[in-house]
Amino acid sequence: MSSFSNDNKRIAKNTAYIYLRVLVTTLVGLLTARYVLKLLGVSDFGLYNVVGGILGLLGIVSGALSMTTTRFINYEMGKKDGNVNRIFNICQYMHVGLALILLLLAETVGVYYVLYVLNVSPDKRADAMFVFQVSTVVSCLGILNVPYSSLLLAFEKFGIEAAMSIFNTFFKLFIVIILFYIPGNTLRYYALGMSLITLITFIVYHYIDYKKWPQVVRPIKIPPMREFREMFVYNNYNILSSLSIICRSQGSTLLINYFFGTIVNGAFAVAYSIQQYVLTLTDNIDRAAAPQIVQNVSKGDSNRSGSLVNSIGKISILIMALAYFPLAVEIETILKLWLGNVPEGAATFCQYTLLVAFVAATSGGMGQVINASGKIKWFKIQMATLYVLVIPVAFVLYKMGCPPYTILLLFVISDLLSRINQLILMKHILKYDVRDFIKHAYLPPLKVFGIMLVYCFIYRMLPIDGFFVHLAGFVFTLVVTALVEYYVALTKEEKSKVTDLIVSRFRGSSI
Repeated sequence: MSSFSNDNKRIAKNTAYIYLRVLVTTLVGLLTARYVLKLLGVSDFGLYNVVGGILGLLGIVSGALSMTTTRFINYEMGKKDGNVNRIFNICQYMHVGLALILLLLAETVGVYYVLYVLNVSPDKRADAMFVFQVSTVVSCLGILNVPYSSLLLAFEKFGIEAAMSIFNTFFKLFIVIILFYIPGNTLRYYALGMSLITLITFIVYHYIDYKKWPQVVRPIKIPPMREFREMFVYNNYNILSSLSIICRSQGSTLLINYFFGTIVNGAFAVAYSIQQYVLTLTDNIDRAAAPQIVQNVSKGDSNRSGSLVNSIGKISILIMALAYFPLAVEIETILKLWLGNVPEGAATFCQYTLLVAFVAATSGGMGQVINASGKIKWFKIQMATLYVLVIPVAFVLYKMGCPPYTILLLFVISDLLSRINQLILMKHILKYDVRDFIKHAYLPPLKVFGIMLVYCFIYRMLPIDGFFVHLAGFVFTLVVTALVEYYVALTKEEKSKVTDLIVSRFRGSSI
């Protein structure tokens, strides 16, 4: 019991570090996005989103690669005779190979796209190529950095990662403010500034890892190829799912650019930013518990890992609901407060991207136990297939004259189908108690969802007028959502823990 208690405290501590990072980076990031839009203008902002989108895709690729590296390091740590140094070096060699492949693809297929396919005015073609080349180099550096950043996660050093992330966020804001006072090609300078942030992160992570875990990161000779096999196969399926996410994300951006131009791309970029900020609320809960889920699976403790997965699934949806419903009813007000000058169509895009984020939150906990099992083949294949199919279907629908937000509706459909498939595969491949997962993770939040839908319908019918009244409505909806979750979705034990936490914080602040 004391071991469980210590594990829970460590998860709580890691979660606190993560949410401190999320709070600071979100608030500063929202302010930075407003200045970036003002600095670049809607058209250049859309152009950077298309061409420099490889920087955003770096986060997706790095996340998948980090998942592979962290999983195998954690799994090795769970063994009595594990060799973490050997696993780390295998991961490092694999990432070097992947970086070289990315560089080759970028300098062939990528260059061809920028020169001959990209829908951009001729006078901006050179800027587009400059941004693309800078982004390519930065992406390769980011991939090479994955084993080092993954090591921090494997050893649960979330405080260091949080500090680094907060530093990067403030540094980005600093760069954007400085660029207002520097004459010249702002788009190019902005791309260089963002690349500098990645370079600093690369150097700092290498330094920390070599200082804290010299025996783990110590280079060794390239192991025999047979030792790469398990990780290579596992990584390939993770890369498959990452490529499908890239295909869906970047493919949607390119389709919108092809059919509607960079102005609509700017509005879509704003909505995508909102989606990413909201998703961090749930994604980081998974990250905090991931090391313990993997290590418990490695030890064969299915009861502990199952309990963590069910709890994370429920908490992820409830936290997403806290963000979803207030934003859904007052998205126009929040965008105006955030950006000032809101791109046309951004509010509509945001409504649908919020729904995409809500559906994505229903996977909370599931991904970690799937990855920990190592049996990821069919999970990744089904997801990749559904994600990729969105692009050709959207192309046909756009040809038929459907509006820009159509592709987001396809996102929702593909995600729902993928979730159903995940549950079926968990039952048959992992022998997981899916019924218990649905009972604990889905049914309580489903009651909240039903009540809040009625609330939103009534709220939309009210004759609300005035900016500050709308802002008050946002806060009121947030409070209503929290209360409904407390009384409807939480068990007696969970209510007691929440009450004790609030009381202790209140007493601490009043001393």
